[in-house]
Amino acid sequence: MQFSFYFASLKKSHQRSDLTSLFLFVALALPLVHPVNHCWGQDSQQGQPLLNMVLFVPSDVEPPPGVQRRFAQIAAITEEFLVKEMTKDGYPPAVTTPFPRDKRGNYKFLFIRGEHPVDSGKYDKPGFQHVVIDAAVQKYNLSRDRHVWWVWVYLGDPPKRFSDYRGGGNSIDGGWAMCNYTNIPGELDPKLPLAGGLNQDLTLKACIHELGHGFGLPHLGPMSRDRRGNTLMGPQTKVYHDKVDAREKEVYLCDATAAMLWRHPIFSDSIAKRLQMPKFAMTSCQGEFNRSGRYLEITGEIDSDIPAHSVIVVEDAPEGGSDYFRKSFAGKVDEDGRFRVKVTELDREEGNLRIFFCFENGVNTGNGKEQGIKSGITQQYRVTRRGVELVQPAGTGS
Repeated sequence: MQFSFYFASLKKSHQRSDLTSLFLFVALALPLVHPVNHCWGQDSQQGQPLLNMVLFVPSDVEPPPGVQRRFAQIAAITEEFLVKEMTKDGYPPAVTTPFPRDKRGNYKFLFIRGEHPVDSGKYDKPGFQHVVIDAAVQKYNLSRDRHVWWVWVYLGDPPKRFSDYRGGGNSIDGGWAMCNYTNIPGELDPKLPLAGGLNQDLTLKACIHELGHGFGLPHLGPMSRDRRGNTLMGPQTKVYHDKVDAREKEVYLCDATAAMLWRHPIFSDSIAKRLQMPKFAMTSCQGEFNRSGRYLEITGEIDSDIPAHSVIVVEDAPEGGSDYFRKSFAGKVDEDGRFRVKVTELDREEGNLRIFFCFENGVNTGNGKEQGIKSGITQQYRVTRRGVELVQPAGTGS
């Protein structure tokens, strides 16, 4: 596959250097074979959000050679990882190639040059993402359809780097993520795990982790029962190696993460009722401990104006503990609003669970007012001689 790189500058004085860089990129570009199953053009009339991949550099820094090819490799690996993992978890997305392409199926990337030099310190920390986004919207004549922006900051060759990765967003507002672009030699191998080889040297797991926050995903840790390595939204690779398994390089999406992503407009190819917060009531909720299976089964029913497809249960992180290792559980909601989810591997004798629902329009909420874990219905649990039980289960509504 060929690919296209579109340039914008925050200052007219950089137009000549941008043009020079464009010719450099074209000269260095090589094909990257990757099948195209679905292609979005940048048609601002459609109202469909885009997953925009942006390279940002300060005013006195030139984009590194080969960045176009590397971006295409990263985009292909990211698409393959997310689609494969969502499908494996039982949530196959409608959109299997979410990064924008042109009419010939070529990747389309964006370039923004800042107003300040690298030594100004203006670009050392997150906080300037909206400046980049506004510049891209204006220069590329994009709509403001609440896109998701993956901004890669290049401050120069190592040891210079943008070190404070961040991201945030939700299905209604769109989102953003910022991470470091590392210019080191080598070819990315899609067969390698995200925490292995050059993928790890480029902190690819951490970069896609921040993109996950741009989609609205919270920190959710690995489950022992899965035996699939570290989770994308779990701890940093070094932390995982120190606390769990120093040899493990595999990374996966847990069921709850896949459920939360499934109907996001980027992956559902639909903006139907995107801006509408569901109105609903959890009319029943109860828990029963299964002694033979050693798990707590939570069942109940939800009445909503927008159908819910899944229920998510997350164990609150212990006080002073890390939410990167939070246990999460996902269950399906049937067409009548009945749900069922199995809760296992609880680490403490008592604590709180957060319950929220994933709706067909992409919203993930427990209170009908905001999205994510913080909106979840709090349900206390305790471990007794009879097993795990809910404390005063109750319904709620919005």
